[in-house]
Amino acid sequence: MSGAFCVPTMPSGSTLVVNVLSTWGDPHYLGATGIELFDARGDAVVVRDPAHAVWADPADINVLPEYKDDPRGVKNLFDGVNDTNDDLHTWLAPFVGKGAAAAGASPAG
Repeated sequence: MSGAFCVPTMPSGSTLVVNVLSTWGDPHYLGATGIELFDARGDAVVVRDPAHAVWADPADINVLPEYKDDPRGVKNLFDGVNDTNDDLHTWLAPFVGKGAAAAGASPAG
């Protein structure tokens, strides 16, 4: 089939970039509790020092003038606590339009 998208079975690289194209209904915010990465053997890939190895644009809700020191930062996506509704383990950022939010990580940190 011409133009079909094919997911690689064993992708490799040193940087992962996720572009968020839509939300699950909230037109103004996007949130997530975690991202898990696995190597070819199925072992978890640890992102060392997520505070420095992980970025997002926009970074988090603290970019808005009415927020300051909100704990829902992008580094929380790789803290290993993925089944939660505890703000200390989530990410929340303004969604400013289709394709305008991106998150990236370098597992080697």
